[in-house]
Amino acid sequence: MTPTNLHVVVSVAFQDAGDTTRAIAMSAALRDLCPPHVNLKIDFLSCGSRFEYQIKDAGFDIVPAQPRVKGISVAHDLGWDFPEFFGSEEIAKTFIDGQLEAFRALKPDVVFHGMWAPASLAARILGIRTINFLPVPLHPASFGGGLIRDLPDMMPLLTRLPRPVRQKLAWWTSPLMLKAPIFRQRRLGAAAAASGWPIDGPISLFDMNMADLNLVNDHPIFHAGYAHRLPKNIAITGPLFARSDSKLDEDIVEHLRRPGPSILVTMGSSGTEEFLFEAIKALRLNNEDKWSAVILASPSVCSIEEAQKIAATDERLLVTDRFIPAPAANALVDVTIIHGGQGTVQTAVAAGKPVVGVALQIEQQTNLDNVMDAGAGIRIQRQNWNAKNIHSAVQTVLEDSSYSAKARLLAETMNKMDGAKTAAEVMWNFILEDRSALDRV
Repeated sequence: MTPTNLHVVVSVAFQDAGDTTRAIAMSAALRDLCPPHVNLKIDFLSCGSRFEYQIKDAGFDIVPAQPRVKGISVAHDLGWDFPEFFGSEEIAKTFIDGQLEAFRALKPDVVFHGMWAPASLAARILGIRTINFLPVPLHPASFGGGLIRDLPDMMPLLTRLPRPVRQKLAWWTSPLMLKAPIFRQRRLGAAAAASGWPIDGPISLFDMNMADLNLVNDHPIFHAGYAHRLPKNIAITGPLFARSDSKLDEDIVEHLRRPGPSILVTMGSSGTEEFLFEAIKALRLNNEDKWSAVILASPSVCSIEEAQKIAATDERLLVTDRFIPAPAANALVDVTIIHGGQGTVQTAVAAGKPVVGVALQIEQQTNLDNVMDAGAGIRIQRQNWNAKNIHSAVQTVLEDSSYSAKARLLAETMNKMDGAKTAAEVMWNFILEDRSALDRV
């Protein structure tokens, strides 16, 4: 068979640790499963990130894109102004134009992106085939068919109702939620139109990231109720999270192996210092608690000095800003206190450990609700995330063995899946079926 060239450009918000991990894992699997007759080239396009070393360590080249950013967090670099994902039309246009410039220079056959609208829009403006990966199916059929398990925490009056009532209301009103402001991005729509997008006006949350092929990196069991209603270009390919064999530093191991329950506290790369500090306060609330906790003070969340100040000199708490291999840490603890980021949730569950969590937005809320409905954890509503409630939830999870038992059952099903390999297989089927994408170069 005549060799065929294929150039894939991976463009993701690499300021996000979870998206970086998933992009690398799927790209590596794509490379490993490359057919003998295909000359595959994969480039990573980055505006700047403290996680770029992970891309290089995986053997991929990085192409710099404009605008150059500090890469501390997505919220910081985009100037998040809820419900708008971009702080201004100008910021959004700068990112779209940067992607357009890079794609014109690189001439990729396929753009592989995450929930990163500038890449999706720029590629489609130029007529380049696209593949994306998302934490949930971004389609009206899912949002209107049961994806939302509870009323969003951003509705403070209704969220005071009992959870069973909220769940029923969420089911009945899911179609109405599609009219919420977050589903219509005005600044992004104006910026896209100014950069060549053919449609004027706000752009929907569904369309801003839609691709020719859409991969959902989640456990299929959580989407069984409406998966049959999704279009064929949306594939639920299984959970995908960091499976590192890296070892923990010895002082962290020793701390977690002290007598009594052990706890890991992490807000990933997209949490807030407010939520982290409340968790620290919860662990100091009662001097009689015989537990030990490791608290990750990520630079994208807060400074280690601020976190250490909240922890004071409590010998039960070890605060660090070092890199902590999540699989190794989760393996040693009895419970994790987390935000609802997909990678953070999946890593804890894959270790068979129950969680106590808080969500910053609806996707994270859904991740935690799925785990809670499976009996493997407790989600505390955003407005109720305080030291007293966190302390109570941790005590409940530690004292009720059913949480750990349910977490182990969920872990058994999760660890039977290879989300990266499945995603790569779906990607190759898509690419090979589209011969024109392979023959362009």
